[in-house]
Amino acid sequence: MPRDRSASPVPPSPGQQATMRAFRAEELVAELFQQLGYRVQREEAISGARIDIVATKDERSVLVEVVSTSLSRNILNKLRADAARLQSVISIGDGKEAVIAVVAPLSPAAKEWSESQFHVSVWDIDMLLSKAAPFANLRKQFEDLTSLGSRRPAKADTDLGGDLIRELEDHIREKSTRTPSQYEDLCQRVFTYVFDPTLYGFKRQAHTSDGANRYDFICRIRSGNQFWDNLRADFRTKAVLFECKNYDEKITADQVYSTERYLFAGALRTVCFLISRLGPDDGCIRAAQGAMRESGKLILLLSNQDLIELIKLKSDDGGPEDFLDEKIWNFVISLPR
Repeated sequence: MPRDRSASPVPPSPGQQATMRAFRAEELVAELFQQLGYRVQREEAISGARIDIVATKDERSVLVEVVSTSLSRNILNKLRADAARLQSVISIGDGKEAVIAVVAPLSPAAKEWSESQFHVSVWDIDMLLSKAAPFANLRKQFEDLTSLGSRRPAKADTDLGGDLIRELEDHIREKSTRTPSQYEDLCQRVFTYVFDPTLYGFKRQAHTSDGANRYDFICRIRSGNQFWDNLRADFRTKAVLFECKNYDEKITADQVYSTERYLFAGALRTVCFLISRLGPDDGCIRAAQGAMRESGKLILLLSNQDLIELIKLKSDDGGPEDFLDEKIWNFVISLPR
């Protein structure tokens, strides 16, 4: 049967649209560097690593990776991978700079955290638009491209996040203005706000069956999120325990020793988030390292400031999980022999 040439063309699939958008983003970033007076080479292989853009001007070489992920999904994972590739090249020779151009929505908190963690310059869409301002047509093309994937959190959601941040900041400044029960409630509200529905079934003031031990609250992990699935598999745990220490000063090793009693590999309960107003002292960190090294128990030490960062990163899909993943990774690689 003859093919009907009048039929409408098949629209590109979501995957094809994402690929087309990524290519377009790279083209626009390359054009921006050209407009800024750089000599641009695309898809350059340097020391075995393929770099999206190498821009050269005078004696300055800038290695650029372009991120264009729909709806900000997993942007921080992509930033980590690109930063590692850039750093491996830059460490080989001098006179090179690393830039990751994010042609997608990225919160200020995610930008600041990425630069501090990955040691590269992050050009978010605001910076790209600012640099493209003298080139009206190019700026318009950036605006058109980013509007396809832009997303803003609902106002009620951002209001709740702002309220939680203010409560945490007030608590940092004002020391013991909260009772232990009020601090537990605040911490639980933060984790519910940031990680619902992946973390669910929160239970306060939970006791072990013999009544001997009580932990502040516990929750279950819903499958389907890569970070939490990996945590559950890596540490053979069915739940996450939370201990909240409402102390005026940094917590000490004693708080780790008392918390460690609640964790048992045989009960599939091996992970605890130990939260405190100001975080741990050095002895507390060594005690948590000992629990990991000797028993395989993960006691992740978090402060009010860490909870604030989690809230700020909530608008970036995967941002809070990446923050915790980086904390756990840094903890693991720092373990003494």
